[in-house]
Amino acid sequence: MGGGGMFAHPVDIDPAELRYEPFKENSEVWQFDSGTPDLDEFLCTDEVREYDRQNLGRTFLVYYQGHLVGYYTTLVDGLRIEYVLDRKTSKSYVKLGRVVVDKIPCVKIGRLAVQTEWKGRGAGRHIIRHIIGYALALSKDTAIRLIIAEAKPQSLDFYIKCGFQLTVETRGERKRRHRTVFFDLQEVASDAGIE
Repeated sequence: MGGGGMFAHPVDIDPAELRYEPFKENSEVWQFDSGTPDLDEFLCTDEVREYDRQNLGRTFLVYYQGHLVGYYTTLVDGLRIEYVLDRKTSKSYVKLGRVVVDKIPCVKIGRLAVQTEWKGRGAGRHIIRHIIGYALALSKDTAIRLIIAEAKPQSLDFYIKCGFQLTVETRGERKRRHRTVFFDLQEVASDAGIE
């Protein structure tokens, strides 16, 4: 994964011991503390179950050695082409060749949070790697080119260090507090045997 060497701190968890399970309410969910109240509260509301019931997003809990260390929610989306096309230079940040599309198919990270005491230990990076692996596997049967996220200001640096890029700052982006970031799966597809 691009940008992995940019993290100053080493990973001190074994990724083989991470377990990813579909959301299920339990006592650890109610005690989840990432330091970001809206991310923590999501796990304790009916919203998480409604997203799943209405096929709007899937939430997975991430456990390490039996402890809840984080969670993420993913969904399928599309990123409008102007978010990766610099209008001034006509340079595209995603190599599409001669293909003309309005939107690029994506897996979107709707939410991603790591428990406060597990931050800086590699859990977030492994969750991103897991999502990349999931998106690559999915792209064998359906078109998925990018992974995108709406990064909060405090998490923007994390995504950049995981190999994500900022989209072009469109007029709509300038008005928003969160920034859209993307990871191009073509960058790692050949390593995974997907061409």
